[in-house]
Amino acid sequence: MSAQDLSTVMSTPEANVSEFTPSIEMVATRRKRPRPADLHTETERVQQTRTAVACDACRISKTRCDATRPSCAKCQKRGRRCLYPDKDPSSVFEILGGKILKAIEDQGQLIANLSAQGGLSNNSTNRHPSGPHDIQFDETGDEIEAHSRKDVLSTPITASDDILKWNVFPADKPIRTFPASVFSAKMSPYSNEFLHPSPERILELRDIYLSKFEPLTPFVDNETFDDLVLEVLRDGLKDSVASCFVLSIFALAAIWGNYPEDERRSTPNAENGSPAHTVAVPEHRFKESSIYFAMAQSRMSYALQDDSLLGVSCYCLMGSWYWYNFEPIQGWKMFRTASMLWETYHQKQALDGSERSQQELSLEQRLFWTCMKAECEMRYELPNLPLCTLQDSQFSFQLPSFPSETPTSRLFVCHARDRRNCPPTAFYYFLAEISLRRLLNRARNAATKLSPNLDSSGARMVAEKFTQLEEQLQRWLECLPPCLYFNLPPDSLPSEAEPELVKLMRERYVEVRELLCRAFLYICIHDHATQLTIPQMRLYGAKASLGLRLNAYRIETEKPFYRHCGSWIACRVRFNHALCLLAAARAKNLDAESTKYIEIPINWRDYVIKVKDRLDTWSDQGGGIEQLSVTLSWLASQSF
Repeated sequence: MSAQDLSTVMSTPEANVSEFTPSIEMVATRRKRPRPADLHTETERVQQTRTAVACDACRISKTRCDATRPSCAKCQKRGRRCLYPDKDPSSVFEILGGKILKAIEDQGQLIANLSAQGGLSNNSTNRHPSGPHDIQFDETGDEIEAHSRKDVLSTPITASDDILKWNVFPADKPIRTFPASVFSAKMSPYSNEFLHPSPERILELRDIYLSKFEPLTPFVDNETFDDLVLEVLRDGLKDSVASCFVLSIFALAAIWGNYPEDERRSTPNAENGSPAHTVAVPEHRFKESSIYFAMAQSRMSYALQDDSLLGVSCYCLMGSWYWYNFEPIQGWKMFRTASMLWETYHQKQALDGSERSQQELSLEQRLFWTCMKAECEMRYELPNLPLCTLQDSQFSFQLPSFPSETPTSRLFVCHARDRRNCPPTAFYYFLAEISLRRLLNRARNAATKLSPNLDSSGARMVAEKFTQLEEQLQRWLECLPPCLYFNLPPDSLPSEAEPELVKLMRERYVEVRELLCRAFLYICIHDHATQLTIPQMRLYGAKASLGLRLNAYRIETEKPFYRHCGSWIACRVRFNHALCLLAAARAKNLDAESTKYIEIPINWRDYVIKVKDRLDTWSDQGGGIEQLSVTLSWLASQSF
């Protein structure tokens, strides 16, 4: 039963009230609806404990009235005039009560009927639609906006654990893909050490941050940053939110690598003595960064108490540092706290009502989107994490604005040469990524309608929705500015000198397009009753085949060993691509009618092996990557 059906039951039109309004006696007895009169005697009925109508004097004094006419005993004893109302004032409540009782009874009967038909499971809140009549895609403007801004708890085609539940995979897995140990923070050997960087190193770290990290996530006000760096140069580090902010930036800058360098290096293998590869951060970078981060952590209380946007930025920077070091849950906690601080700041400003600069308003917008995207990104792979509270914020969801020129303190012009050419592209990327995130949320919402029990009509309705989303993705692509153009996947490979922001934009596009195709792969694989028509099988098979080509394309074209804040998520994304290739191959081996139009890349096994090798290389970094590698090896051994 759809939400619309329930709404109809709970809001019966006023014109139909007379059809189900119970009598006054039924409400007054506070009992269930009496059975037919021939089954009862008058003595079996429960007597009323109060009269239906009391006189005015007894009602005002809240005393019991015997309702004797023309004068009750109380009024006769006190010599008062006894007046009775022309209409029982409780009748309004009786009518409303009758409406509510009837609505609840009707709703209960509908639920009972669904249960009797097997249409409602114990876990009704998470169930997927079982037929075409459960699928509703007639959305209002408000619903479309809600689906754009909000992610959903779980879908059958998104997170790794959801894909592993497909019926072509064994029900019992050898290991959890996300162990409980990931929820614990890693211990740092440098947590009690201190560093006092030289002025030259401070300026160097500043330039690294502005040229390498800030273009990816422009949520720091550069003029404020320069003022705070100047303050550190002049007065040194203090116990303040400003020093916490600067140290967090130093920690990120000190650990950051150079795009697009392959950061693998050989290490001795303790088991067999042969060389192995790791993508661990070089010790000198990790040590310096860890010391700065520990110094920033010791000042976190100042960031937590700060009522400006500086405290929000501190926690965003710390969350990014944790993600770079493959501590996804610790990073999520930082962004979660940043969201709370942002909401506190926003509520304060709403009550204050004072005028603020456009610069501050822009920063507020950018931090809002940064916090919400970060939380949604993590829940994309770990749907059991709670929803981002900013989704329900009263803050306007308009896209953030940026300054037409990038302000930079005159004291640092000579140290910002790389900064001069990147802002426009960085701003465009930030806005385009937000738009794509909203489209991705709509796709995930549509994916909740997928079910192993879809019939031909239900599959058609879902397919139409995903086709609409494909058209929206094409319009998004056509609106990209020239500085973000990329060679269109999967037919064209990326250029060798592709800038980092263009690479990220291209991979985001592939992510959304492949997810839209993955829905058709799911439909074809789970159509064991052959409910799809031949035209549907051909169309859905072609779209599923395109998705498999995109899986192979992403594995082939990614830069798997360049480390960045999204490397942990990238490991799970490549794992999902390998799972889709394996699922298609296993389904084809079952000779299901609905999969005969699916074409799998000829060298699909090579792509699965590539993913396995890459996960092995990253496995010593933690975050559950080793468990992904073990699971993929186990599935591959059963499928090759």
